[in-house]
Amino acid sequence: MSNNMKGINHLVSNIRPSKSGLLLALTAGAFSLFTLMIIEVIHRDSFTAFFAWASSSTVSFVITFFLLFFLVGALLFLPTILFITLIIVETIFLFIVSLGSFIKFQLRGEYFTPADLYALNEGADISTLMNDLIGWKEIAGFVVTLLLLLVFCLFFVRLKNRVSFRKRLILSAISILCIAIICTQPSLFTFRSYSKEVPTVESYRVFGFVGAYLTLVEKAIIAVPDHYDKDEVEKIVKTVNATPTEDVVDPDFQPNIIVVLAEAMWDPLLLKNADFKEDPLPYFRSLMQNYSSGSLLTHVYGGGTFNTELEVLSGLSTRFAPEEVYYNQVNRPIDSLAYLLRKQGYHATAIHNFKNWYYTRKDIYELIGFERFFSMEFFNNPSYIGPYIDDRILMKKALSELKNTKGPDFLNVVTVASHGPYNDIRYKDLPILATSSRNMTELSKYILNLYTNLLKDVDDSIRILIEGVKEIDEPTMVVIYGDHLPFLGEEYAVYRELDYFHGDLNNHEEYKKMYQTPLVVWDNFGGETKKEDLRMTPNFLGSYILANAKKEMSPIFRLSRDLYKQGDTVIPKKTFYEEEGVREEDLMDYQLLQYDALKGKQYSYANRNLKPFAGYVLGNGKIKIDSVQVEKENKGTYRLNIRGENFVSGATIFIDGKKKKIKFTNENLISTTIKMNGDSSDETSPHEIRVAVLDDDGKTIIEESNSKTIKLK
Repeated sequence: MSNNMKGINHLVSNIRPSKSGLLLALTAGAFSLFTLMIIEVIHRDSFTAFFAWASSSTVSFVITFFLLFFLVGALLFLPTILFITLIIVETIFLFIVSLGSFIKFQLRGEYFTPADLYALNEGADISTLMNDLIGWKEIAGFVVTLLLLLVFCLFFVRLKNRVSFRKRLILSAISILCIAIICTQPSLFTFRSYSKEVPTVESYRVFGFVGAYLTLVEKAIIAVPDHYDKDEVEKIVKTVNATPTEDVVDPDFQPNIIVVLAEAMWDPLLLKNADFKEDPLPYFRSLMQNYSSGSLLTHVYGGGTFNTELEVLSGLSTRFAPEEVYYNQVNRPIDSLAYLLRKQGYHATAIHNFKNWYYTRKDIYELIGFERFFSMEFFNNPSYIGPYIDDRILMKKALSELKNTKGPDFLNVVTVASHGPYNDIRYKDLPILATSSRNMTELSKYILNLYTNLLKDVDDSIRILIEGVKEIDEPTMVVIYGDHLPFLGEEYAVYRELDYFHGDLNNHEEYKKMYQTPLVVWDNFGGETKKEDLRMTPNFLGSYILANAKKEMSPIFRLSRDLYKQGDTVIPKKTFYEEEGVREEDLMDYQLLQYDALKGKQYSYANRNLKPFAGYVLGNGKIKIDSVQVEKENKGTYRLNIRGENFVSGATIFIDGKKKKIKFTNENLISTTIKMNGDSSDETSPHEIRVAVLDDDGKTIIEESNSKTIKLK
């Protein structure tokens, strides 16, 4: 028996059973305070901040303590081994989640939200690119936590067994009831200050990790809107369809439409306290000066790309739903630009030089009507900038799509090379493009310069796309927008140090600076069309595109277009409705159609066949083996030349279920070499050959070919 265990046994053996219950409660209380301290110290990055919060937000502190206390009490009726196991798991889980939330804040200025439970893969993937976010303090903290946890467990083991099962069962029942009350009434954490409009970051600082999270969970519940029923939806659809419009629809006019989401693209020249050696966006700026352009008021900062993208594609707004969980709500077919344009004779293809599963794009693109999704797994021997495929490769792929398909194209192109974090090394020698007389940290200087250099590459990729479209010489519209501002350092470091903004989301001017990204609409068919100064939220961009391409619209796009023409071009945070001149009652029909699409009965889709494309595929098309040529190289060694269609450099050959590396020649020819073990039956027996593309886990097949059976002799 360990010395610790002997000491605890000595202490407990002299305690009368009548006092054991009190000591058990005190131990549970100490453990709960210990757990609370772990969560908040990690989340606030200091003991000082924890004590300051406990003093200033006493109600939140006390309610959180009691919730953690009741979590221990709820488990008391369980057998000791299970009880100890669960409190260990609970503590380690809270340690990891609070640390993850802290890291997320360092990267994006946002804390943990309910949607993060759906995006654990994305978080884990991006975490591999993070530098210096987990150091010796975090590791030492984890070790100390485990040691203290062990001590508490030893006390629990000895004290718990001295309290009768009947008493423990009663305590557990009372605890479970109290947990239910607290979890279903998050306003208890905030008392008089409770408000659903408190910004997420501020709520974590004021209400604590647990209180803020439970408040977000309540916000994430989408209630059925008032007056939602079939008659009301049909009435809205009928009214929208009957409303006169100035927009011209021309079925014979079918320009290509390319929508480019430029990852984290923003104009750093807005940082007036920084000096730039050159403009990092000269080509893009020339487009803005000569074509309709302006800004997109997005709803995400530093991340959340797919929310902005889906707003553009679907015409829906995250302002009518908990924005933290928006893309996760798409679990069935919904209306989109892809569906509408396919119906009008277009091919609809999504192209993105990152992983197919990120933000569940592979599945959602299928649900919203795309025919194909060309993800990074299907790029052949691409060049990289740091960990990401060069966006110039992406634009060349988009141009090849325009050339190779018959009929008009709708391309949704999503870049990635300018993705953060920006404290890594992506260039051999990083040119110094930005300086400042302000007192900036060395890290902030590096982040700003890396980001500025990445923008130069983004600008060049845009040039390649536009100049390539000009050479193809087909009527084409190219829409380019930034999805969110870049995350330039922890707690807005670069923005703060250059006095651009400080993250005050209650200030309208700061809010606009923090969420406005550039937007340009280029085309080669507008002629003398008047250049427009644009400012809109992403949900209005889809209908703007359809109107300028002279295409038919469905009710959700017609309604957003009507609002836009009336002057309601942005739907901001509700906090700023008054500053933006938005009246909530004007948006009620829009909100009702959105609920109908995402959560309702989809009455607005009556008589429309919104089914995913039957031949939806990843990559160029289905991988196909036409023939396998066997060449004997030497005794027991054979070369297999496989001819077919849509092969990719990252593919894997399976021979009788075993992986073999390939030599990639082109999309129609790959090869591999196999060696037999001297068994003549292997040479005369049939062998099954398949070609597949695997996910980045090296196991999951995302596309595969037909099989061919061969004999080596």
